[in-house]
Amino acid sequence: MAGIYVGRRGARLAALDAVLIVAALFAAAFILRPSAGISVVREILVLWTGATAIVLTVHLVTFYVFELYNLRLDFRTLTNVLRSVAAVVTAGAFVALASFALPTWGLSRTLFLLHGLVLTAFTVASRWAVSRNASNRMPPQRALLVNVGLTPDDVVEEFFKNPESHFHMGGSVPVGAPPAVMRKGSIPPPVGSVHDCEGALARESARHLIVAGIDRLPQNAAEEFLRLKGKGVEVHDLTDLYQDLTGRIPLELVDNRYFLRVPAFTRDTRPVLSNLLRVLDFFAALALLVASLPLWALAFVGIKLTMPGPVFYSQERVGKDEAPYVIYKFRSMRLDAEQNGPQWSQGAVDPRVTPFGRFLRRSRVDELPQLWNVLVGDMSLVGPRPERPVFVAELKQQIPYYALRFQLKPGVTGWAQVNYRYGASVDDTRVKLSYDLFYVQGRSVSLYLLTLMKTVTTVLFKPGS
Repeated sequence: MAGIYVGRRGARLAALDAVLIVAALFAAAFILRPSAGISVVREILVLWTGATAIVLTVHLVTFYVFELYNLRLDFRTLTNVLRSVAAVVTAGAFVALASFALPTWGLSRTLFLLHGLVLTAFTVASRWAVSRNASNRMPPQRALLVNVGLTPDDVVEEFFKNPESHFHMGGSVPVGAPPAVMRKGSIPPPVGSVHDCEGALARESARHLIVAGIDRLPQNAAEEFLRLKGKGVEVHDLTDLYQDLTGRIPLELVDNRYFLRVPAFTRDTRPVLSNLLRVLDFFAALALLVASLPLWALAFVGIKLTMPGPVFYSQERVGKDEAPYVIYKFRSMRLDAEQNGPQWSQGAVDPRVTPFGRFLRRSRVDELPQLWNVLVGDMSLVGPRPERPVFVAELKQQIPYYALRFQLKPGVTGWAQVNYRYGASVDDTRVKLSYDLFYVQGRSVSLYLLTLMKTVTTVLFKPGS
């Protein structure tokens, strides 16, 4: 699922970065000791392998957090040149801290200062070259969209207009009778029928079929496409391609059969993974709790000075298996926020939020007390956003498959929270559910850690989203 991490081009750029990070170490070592010759290579790669590995890991993670693998950015602009410089400086600061903490570090701090200067030049130059050559990419491959029933325009548009998509839609092939009136949208008019599909492919110079609704294909269409596949035509399921590209399940294209055949939607099928993530949750929450104590003090003083009432806010939420539990947060709203009953949050423009509470929300400091919920096992660091029982009852009625999100513990952060704006409506919740179910389906240590890294990116560069 390369698309949801950094994309194929981003992955190649990360590999290039790994080479440049180590090459910058070599260059810095040669500058300091030109007489040492090739022996510096042995020192860096053999004698000080641990330090080199730390340097490499810290820089790649920091580059990801600073969105240096987001190739939608134009790295030729001053803002993004400064972003690249800031990423190298931040990574260098973490490396410097590591060198103080590890007495047998081996590599000198002067070397790392030179390394930062050399790597800054490498990083800025590589991003500038990537942005400059973005318009010279290989053209996308032509494909026909096999339209089984009514395919949502927004799904088709999001897929084909995504810069990471490798396909250009040359036309559509309806399965069954085409609609009497064609809608004006992202789906083009038919260029052929199922029986004439081979001819349509030839006329449009395409060799790919992308099926929207492959589970709903009638037998005759499935047999024809299987025949074409045997002749070299590549047949793809739009549901799978869309997930790889966007990191969410297109709920408009799936039905009960999809969730029945995916093992992850069976309760507690991976106990080893669940236990491992629980261990990670506990120790990470404990470390964050200790490290964030100054922020707790800031929140305590700020709330006391700017609003009456208690510092902490508690409320019943729905957890794993729809079991209720009590969540804790720093209070960010007025005491009379719900005098007229439960209300949807309106995000950053919610008039019930106090000025200091708005700061707490934008910085995510209001979420810190939930670390206690993680420690006691009510929540995970990563999972679906915890919701209130009154809203859960409504959403289960209005949104198909909403109950599937309760396969996991709710999270302080989550795949939906870092990929979509703050939800304040049923429609927003429906979109966020598509991300939540993607996380349920693909839950792993790597996706867990990726979500935590994207959380840092969100806090730093997209406050309040």
